[in-house]
Amino acid sequence: MINFILWHYSKGIKNLFQIWENYFIFSWNYFSIGRFAKTLLSPWRRDVSRVGQRGFHPVLFFQIILENTVTRFLGAIVKSGVMFFGIIMELGVFIFGFLIFILWLFLPLFLLGSSAGAFFYFQSGFGVGTLLCFISFILSAWVLAISIFAWFESKKNYSLSNIPGLAREGWFEKVWNRTGEDGVSGEEKILLNKPAFEKYLLSVDMKEEEFLRVVQWEMNSYLEKKKARQFWGMEKLSEHAPIGRYWSYSYTVHLDQYAIDLSDGDYSEYRNAKLVGKQDDVEEIKRMLLRGEQNNVILIGEPGVGRDTIIHSLAREIRNNASGTAFEGERILELDIKAIIAGSSSQNEIDQLLGKLFGEAAYAGNITLIIRNIHEYFSAPYDILGALSQYLSLPSFRIIGTTTSSDFHSIIEKKSNIMKYCGTIIVSEMSADESMQVVYRKIKGIERGQVFFTYQAIRELVNLAERYISDAPFPEKALDLLEEIILYWSTSIGEGRITKAVVSEAVSKKIKVPLGEVTSGESEKLLNLEQILHKRIIGQETAIREIAETMRRARIGMSEKNKPIGSFLFLGSTGVGKTESAKALAEAYFGDENRMIRLDMSEYQTSESIDRLIGSQVTGREGYLVTKVKENPYALLLLDEIEKAFPDILNLFLQVLDEGHLTDAFGKKINFRNLIIIATSNAGAEVIKEALDKKLEAKLIQKKLVDYVIKENIFRPELLNRFEGVIFFHALSQADIYKVVQMLLDKYTTNLKQQENIEINFQEGLIEKVATEAYDPVFGARAINRYIQDKIGDVIVKKIISGEIKKGEKFDFSVSNID
Repeated sequence: MINFILWHYSKGIKNLFQIWENYFIFSWNYFSIGRFAKTLLSPWRRDVSRVGQRGFHPVLFFQIILENTVTRFLGAIVKSGVMFFGIIMELGVFIFGFLIFILWLFLPLFLLGSSAGAFFYFQSGFGVGTLLCFISFILSAWVLAISIFAWFESKKNYSLSNIPGLAREGWFEKVWNRTGEDGVSGEEKILLNKPAFEKYLLSVDMKEEEFLRVVQWEMNSYLEKKKARQFWGMEKLSEHAPIGRYWSYSYTVHLDQYAIDLSDGDYSEYRNAKLVGKQDDVEEIKRMLLRGEQNNVILIGEPGVGRDTIIHSLAREIRNNASGTAFEGERILELDIKAIIAGSSSQNEIDQLLGKLFGEAAYAGNITLIIRNIHEYFSAPYDILGALSQYLSLPSFRIIGTTTSSDFHSIIEKKSNIMKYCGTIIVSEMSADESMQVVYRKIKGIERGQVFFTYQAIRELVNLAERYISDAPFPEKALDLLEEIILYWSTSIGEGRITKAVVSEAVSKKIKVPLGEVTSGESEKLLNLEQILHKRIIGQETAIREIAETMRRARIGMSEKNKPIGSFLFLGSTGVGKTESAKALAEAYFGDENRMIRLDMSEYQTSESIDRLIGSQVTGREGYLVTKVKENPYALLLLDEIEKAFPDILNLFLQVLDEGHLTDAFGKKINFRNLIIIATSNAGAEVIKEALDKKLEAKLIQKKLVDYVIKENIFRPELLNRFEGVIFFHALSQADIYKVVQMLLDKYTTNLKQQENIEINFQEGLIEKVATEAYDPVFGARAINRYIQDKIGDVIVKKIISGEIKKGEKFDFSVSNID
């Protein structure tokens, strides 16, 4: 009780005076008393101008003077009337505030006096005195209730150091629902027991700092709603536009037909967008717009980094009178250049119309024009450069243009008549943490007070967007992925909440790559990956084991996320299974051997080959490599005979293997992080042959081969070290050769059955004959495959043509059939 009384007569009175002051300031500003007093005889909507007219016209001259005099006189009358009502309002605020102050100050006396008076008058009969005492009692009780409520609110500690206290708040239930994927609320007592709290965090796959982040999100959300209800706060009162905010500026009749006024109202998708991590950019724009020279701004950034959010946030600040007196009465108009072009039949008409619109903006004095993708209008067939350059030097003319980095450097930066009047601001991509906050705010608007999206789902969404989406920056790619996940959940699940597992499942179906928790079926596949690969690869146990181990690490997230999924250099002679291993891996990991980008690096042996791979600004063509990677971002990239490539091309792959991306000729980063990269090389064939003749072990051959390619400068050590595995494919043993022959004959049999409906049965002894005659240590399995096509295939084709073998029949093929 004592604490409440002390607060009531100290901080309570201070808060009361603050609210009283807020309404004084609001009334003064809303009725524009100070501004109208200074500009009482100033032009009303700006004087009529004779700009653009030639010669002296006496009648027109006096007509303009008369019109301007009349409008100033009428304007002074209207302003005086508004000021009068404003002063009356100020007086009312003073009287009402003074009465509340007296009531607050002598609250106990009013409570006791009014209740005693009401009782006394009621005993004498109900009358005016009883009514007045009753009203006084009601007002006193109302003030007391407000004081008690404010006292309790002042005792609340909205700090992350007071988690147990915050947990008693009603809004904290959302924290439990946001962090507990099973939907069961936690208990307040676990917050007081560190071991229990740590156990809870472990059970929901969260760190303590992540839990605190969720608390901060939900607390800020609650405080924002609470603040929005405080109509007496200065920030809330300032949202009311003052009367006559535009009366000192001229009309823009024609300009308004081709523009949207963002400072008057925002009905776009950005109307509720919260600025995250970009407030400094807004402040920099405001500073540039207020400069005497170079008061125009070019925002440089890729679509999706937040350029539009920055512009709409600036407009919202101005609309809510939160940008200071320097921007009082400012209008942010988004100019529709496309509509201007569409309504004009020639460049001359466009220039004339733009001249009229720009002239209105400059004469008005309170206009900032927004021109999106301004670079699109600086070249034929429609060019606004001429019309724009005539006005950029005027202090009263301001524009904010948006563009991308590549378009700025290739187009705008070269226009000196534009750049000398414009400042530039580079809008960088958001971080993953900032994007999580943007996603949360988007989700909060969808949830409408409930919780459908867990924190773990938000975290997984942003992580997967960062890893698997490369054609858009943060936060756009996270928001786009959010829409797809919500659509997947609503159409495929439709109940419960969106969890980490749902997010992984949705993204996995989108990119056709296994994600999330390893399922039982996938677990069996990963554990037996060696056997799966050996269905297509004969021998090469060491190579297959290294590949399988790397892919298992990548699947459970133990590989480095800033590098490709896996990267290998396959060394060995022709025909030992290098390319076939790549195909088998593509099929095993991506589900289809066609999910492979194959480059024959022997075709890229000159300096011009770099342009063929990454593109050329001179020709304007994209490179083959970057095009294929953008079209197939989740695939296996096979670089055949990489040792034959131009040396500078190998330097390109240093960056790819180390950082997981490549910058193309147009300055765009191409993501390689979702690729398995395999390079093959036949380098050192003579070393291998010599070692085989000496019957050396595979490990020793590999060491000799690596030493050789480094000594001969075929591969630099830094390139070899970038690969996760440098794998040697040894020559096939006799047993391996027999298995290869059997596999290739089985493959031939299957193809013949599918294509010609002919069943062929290879007789005993054929495998030994093919293995003996066909195998060549230099060409390996390729020689066997060629032998089957030439010696066996040709015989069968001739028999089909001659009619000896007909479709639907069976045929036995023996050693004697080979010529």
